[in-house]
Amino acid sequence: MNIRKFLMPPPIRKIATALARWRQLRAMPLRLEFILTDYCNLNCKGCTHYSPLAAKEFTPLETVEASMQKLSEVCGGKVEKCYLIGGETLLYPRLNEAMQALRRHFPTQTLYVFTNGIALPKMDDSFWQTARQQNFILAITRYPIHFDYDAAIALCHKYGVKTEIFGDRTLADSFFRFALDPTKKQNARISHFKCYNRGCLSVIGNRLYPCSISGCVSHLNKAKGTAFEHCDGDRLDIDKITGISQIRRLRDRPVPFCAYCINPPATVKYGPSARETSEWVETETNVQA
Repeated sequence: MNIRKFLMPPPIRKIATALARWRQLRAMPLRLEFILTDYCNLNCKGCTHYSPLAAKEFTPLETVEASMQKLSEVCGGKVEKCYLIGGETLLYPRLNEAMQALRRHFPTQTLYVFTNGIALPKMDDSFWQTARQQNFILAITRYPIHFDYDAAIALCHKYGVKTEIFGDRTLADSFFRFALDPTKKQNARISHFKCYNRGCLSVIGNRLYPCSISGCVSHLNKAKGTAFEHCDGDRLDIDKITGISQIRRLRDRPVPFCAYCINPPATVKYGPSARETSEWVETETNVQA
């Protein structure tokens, strides 16, 4: 326990705690998440990539690699970890090539493939060989579904591929509803400071977003007719990035889109999506700014 902080008057202690948290967040290593698809083989209520609403579409590999190359040139040495992510990443038809491209442009970084694991028993030998040769880690998230995760992890070990459990959503308090305020009246600074997705820089095509909730919201707009808009400052055009300071600024400061985000998120029970707008959007009558 920090005795000095404990002896502070409560208002000063609160400020000191917030300042320490701010410094901690600013010191976070950079990580990049390259979204290959938002299409998924699960149907999770309130998914932060809006996967239940997403079409079966895949970002062209050439577009993905162009973004990898540019970001490597701008900030490669300052990036600690890179992720290939979905949707369900294993459904991407050119995944082996995407792994090779990411390793080519980020040769010394720790690289991951995010997955819910369901498709692992169906992957062919070339996938396992590529993952092993390119030194990828399979970041597996457990879901409360009828699937033998222990057998899937054993399969990874059999092929000599590293694994990590990225999250265990079988736990009762591990699933959240990240609701959006259609009136955009939330305090953007508070939403950003308390953000659960802070640091998850999302590469979507040739653009960089501070999180997937913002980056993937077009699926919600297209499917449900909502109007969550992006303003100047909400994202970066990757081909126009000239320095790492722009990327850090996007991560470390609130953007206009943050005013849509209601914090803290509600803890909810895991379940299948009914593809209802209310899974992602708070009704205007229930919004509290």
